[in-house]
Amino acid sequence: MMISELIDQDDFRAQLQAWGIAEATRLTLAECTDRLNEALAGSERALWQERLASLLARRELLHPEVQRVLLACLTD
Repeated sequence: MMISELIDQDDFRAQLQAWGIAEATRLTLAECTDRLNEALAGSERALWQERLASLLARRELLHPEVQRVLLACLTD
């Protein structure tokens, strides 16, 4: 596995922004977690669960902090 394949915090924030979380690339992971929890509480809950689960499925490539955010959001 090449290091460039790993999903770090910046990659995670860029993906969140691509999925529609405004200014995610400028947010801290804690702020991203808050925004994700808001999205999961909204009308598009199933879509967000699917998106986050797709990232979590690649667990071996996730930075540990990103993995913690995903697990926290999906287990609440």
